[in-house]
Amino acid sequence: MTFLGLKIWKVTGHSMFPSIPQHSYVLVVHWFKFKKLKPDQTILINHPQHGLLIKNIALIDKNDLVWCKGENLSSITVEKLGPVNKRQIIGKALKIFKN
Repeated sequence: MTFLGLKIWKVTGHSMFPSIPQHSYVLVVHWFKFKKLKPDQTILINHPQHGLLIKNIALIDKNDLVWCKGENLSSITVEKLGPVNKRQIIGKALKIFKN
């Protein structure tokens, strides 16, 4: 359910551990597009090969593509994940509810 552009998502992997443990919940805001994206912000993306992922922004390149990274060593590398365009970003994490 989405309310005022906010939605709660459940995290089901270890790629963002320790900052976001598995089975935690993340409050995601959809109206972030009015704000500038910056490195180290946590975002929810709809990746073409990997589906829904929560990751940190590693960098935004000169073509305005967003490169993302996990925090855990078991996470997919930035290079393997590849860039995503801003249309693939669902929202920005506003609050993390650790389980």
